[in-house]
Amino acid sequence: MSHDRPLVESRARRLLLYLKHNRGRIVADGALLLGWVLAATLIFDWLEQPTWVLYLVLFIGVVAYTRITPTWERPYRSPD
Repeated sequence: MSHDRPLVESRARRLLLYLKHNRGRIVADGALLLGWVLAATLIFDWLEQPTWVLYLVLFIGVVAYTRITPTWERPYRSPD
């Protein structure tokens, strides 16, 4: 399975390959999480709810999002 991916020795090269391979997911995840934070903040400000409840809702939302989305992939094998 992992033998079909190339072995990359350089850490800098691995980082660049990782970011290039997952750039679409990184942008989409960042946009969705930023939208979640913005929407929740605006709603909680409008409803005049306590700040600690907002933080709790944001934390639960981010954790739930990370649990339901697949992980990012490595397009290489690491010698480490």
